[in-house]
Amino acid sequence: MDFVRSAVLDCRSHALNDEELIENLNNLSRQHGSRVFQVIFQIFTGLELSIQSAEIFWKEVLHHRRKMSYAIGRSIDLIPAVYDYLSLSEHPLDNPRLIEEKSYAKVIKETTHDSLTSLFNRHYFNEVLEQAFSSARRYNNDLALLFIDIDDFKEINDTHGHQYGDTILRQVAHVISTEKRDSDIAARYGGEEFVLLMPQTQSINAFILAERIRSSIVARVSGSEEYPANVTISGGLASFPQNCNTPEELVNRADSALYLAKGAGKNIISMYKEEKRRYLRVKYEEPVKIKKLGFDSAPVFTGTSKDICIGGILFENHAPLPIGSRIQVNLPIRGDSPLLLIGTVVRIESFGENLYDIGMTISFKEMEKIANNEIANFLQKSTK
Repeated sequence: MDFVRSAVLDCRSHALNDEELIENLNNLSRQHGSRVFQVIFQIFTGLELSIQSAEIFWKEVLHHRRKMSYAIGRSIDLIPAVYDYLSLSEHPLDNPRLIEEKSYAKVIKETTHDSLTSLFNRHYFNEVLEQAFSSARRYNNDLALLFIDIDDFKEINDTHGHQYGDTILRQVAHVISTEKRDSDIAARYGGEEFVLLMPQTQSINAFILAERIRSSIVARVSGSEEYPANVTISGGLASFPQNCNTPEELVNRADSALYLAKGAGKNIISMYKEEKRRYLRVKYEEPVKIKKLGFDSAPVFTGTSKDICIGGILFENHAPLPIGSRIQVNLPIRGDSPLLLIGTVVRIESFGENLYDIGMTISFKEMEKIANNEIANFLQKSTK
């Protein structure tokens, strides 16, 4: 994890000599576990060893250094001892070579970090997730994952261009970086999605941190002087062991919670719960008017809505409507100016004589597409 890597690099930078360096690294391992040994070999040699192998190699390196020092009659530096030990035939460093530490750090950063936001990239996150999950399971610790998505980001890009969108991404990433704790792992998951992995964190504490990040983004992400922004995020939160048994389940359930946040109106953090529906439904019992979509004259039905969400509406009607048919529904949400919804019938269920429950899906992007198609078809017929 990044805080272990930083701690190892700090030990190397501040140690006055190799004896102090070794002592500090051993103390660090007692504080943060055997993962420290794995990071030591990553930094000193570029090798990717298992935690178990790295711990064994570290002990053998120190023993090998003492033997070399005794044989030569003077103290041997740690790094030459590491390379000499690993250059032996039964160990994995066949062709060692010197490399300047800053150059090596640059190469490592380019392979583990997202170039636009400077957060970790998805590949590195996936590796850390496996390690953090194994550690949480082994030591019976909590582990929380927050999925973050910038609301209406496509509209931001379409309105102001991708360079402006990149500015928003960098500003959101900066807020996440400054609000998270040192032990948390923040990564750009892809596009406008970010993830925050929180080791040893109970779900309620993770929710508090997620809310702080959400409110900070509202307050601090400003866009540019020319085009001020009002940016919000939606977040989904899941945790181990409450919600999952595998790393894949943790990711999927945080993602499901994110969809619930989107469906509940955006700009909120939702915690995962066993809910088959993607969107939060609200009871809404009002008279509605239903009509087949199109410019042709068609009968208007009067029904009663039952519940509504961003993803769809369920209403009662006295006549069946074919599955797949496109309809428009007028809702009296705005009093004198009813809200017009366009969608597709996906469910019909009879529960009495001339009584039907009808489910219609709603997609605002799809509504625009359907309306455009209907207008185009009407114009084409009119022209002919």
